[in-house]
Amino acid sequence: MTNANDHDVENEGENEDELDPDEDVRVNWSENTLALLFPPFPAPGATDSPALAPHDPVRARRFVESLGTVEEVLEQLPDRTWDDVPEPEVRADLDLVAVGCWGNLLQIVDPALASDLVVLAMDEEIARQRERHPQARIVASLTLDYGNTYDEDTVDLPSGESVKAGGWDCDESDGWQVYGDPEEVLRAIGVDRAAAADAGFDLDEEVPQRIWSNLGDLALGGHERYDDALPISVFRVRRTKQAAGDLEEMWME
Repeated sequence: MTNANDHDVENEGENEDELDPDEDVRVNWSENTLALLFPPFPAPGATDSPALAPHDPVRARRFVESLGTVEEVLEQLPDRTWDDVPEPEVRADLDLVAVGCWGNLLQIVDPALASDLVVLAMDEEIARQRERHPQARIVASLTLDYGNTYDEDTVDLPSGESVKAGGWDCDESDGWQVYGDPEEVLRAIGVDRAAAADAGFDLDEEVPQRIWSNLGDLALGGHERYDDALPISVFRVRRTKQAAGDLEEMWME
């Protein structure tokens, strides 16, 4: 005898089997990066990239296993450099997570962290990482191009100061959402307005014209994101149910 729940399980499996791993994603190009910087932090105003420890693939695996977007690591692929990590083009690419661990700097590229002002996957992961790592500076950067481009940047400091700015490139200032005070973040990391402007983050600009990712770079104290020569680890993962739903909404629908 078969009950309704059995039919639901069967149908769920059939739906999963029908997913085409070669189906094109709808995003033209993207950036979905989460960075954690642990003490000791660089001196305020540092502009040169500090020396980094060698990449630690064992620690990278432990970290990817802790992500809220990951149910299980299925495969650890050969290490590669940043410039060898492809942007997602088909559905199967959405299950790849890249992680670099170089001493006190850790960076993650995970398409499941793609967010907008409705889906909050990145916000949720930042909150998880803040709880797990209260001593870290957390910097997130998102860019999603659907023809129009959505940008979002977050800086969250262990001392409690934080700022998040997000909006579409077609929006005027009143279409952007800004949470927190960027001046408080600058004061907390020891950078004044003039030095921030020299580094490319100018508070005198209108909100959509500010290069918010440069504020994140200041919080990282001279560390470069996307240094093509840095080695990283890449993992194929099974997604959590929520992450799978967010991926579908952001990348496929």
